[in-house]
Amino acid sequence: MKKVLLTAVAVFAFGFANAQDDASYKPTKGTVTTEVGLTGGLNNADFNLNTGVLKFRYFLKDDLGLRLGFATNSSRTEAIDNSNPSNVATTIDKNSNLTLNLGVEKHFAGTERLSTYAGADLLIGFKGAKTEYTENGYSYNVDGANQDQATGNFSNNGGNYFGLRLLTGADYYIAKKLFLGVEAGLNIITGKNKDIEITETAQPNVNIAGGKSSGITTNVIGGVRIGYQF
Repeated sequence: MKKVLLTAVAVFAFGFANAQDDASYKPTKGTVTTEVGLTGGLNNADFNLNTGVLKFRYFLKDDLGLRLGFATNSSRTEAIDNSNPSNVATTIDKNSNLTLNLGVEKHFAGTERLSTYAGADLLIGFKGAKTEYTENGYSYNVDGANQDQATGNFSNNGGNYFGLRLLTGADYYIAKKLFLGVEAGLNIITGKNKDIEITETAQPNVNIAGGKSSGITTNVIGGVRIGYQF
């Protein structure tokens, strides 16, 4: 009988210790976490900031967190036409994007390691675009969009936008302070394109008014995310 009681006490103590240990996986009040998005799947993973996710969270309560995130990318492409060696033409396209989000998320009971949540973000974004064309002392510059020199069509208009994202997601703690997560959202966005300004050698400047845009989209935010607690 004594052995049975000792065994029962040991099992209970082990279970209680495990429960306490598991409880420590999930964030508590005052915890700060950070994360990035992954692309290519878990077997061929690559960190990706271009599509969106470098995010920080601060937990005001065990089940309530503030969110701050940003995504940024920029590109520069240069095309040289030297088919006529005496008149070499160069076209440079530049693009930049910056998105900021500030929000809140409510966490639910989940399990010892799984934390599910819902929340909302305010979104603010900025886009820049330029095309520069030069040849033998002549220049043609477009500020506010990219322009195809063959067709004259504009694309990748610069501007700014803001909106609201309603979201839901889940974090699973694979080790203490280390988690994998997924997140999906519904974005409601409105924005205004920047006015396009064209400057050309020996020609007056041309200004083209930018338009407005709005829409509703659903998306997976950052795909699979990996993060950790400080």
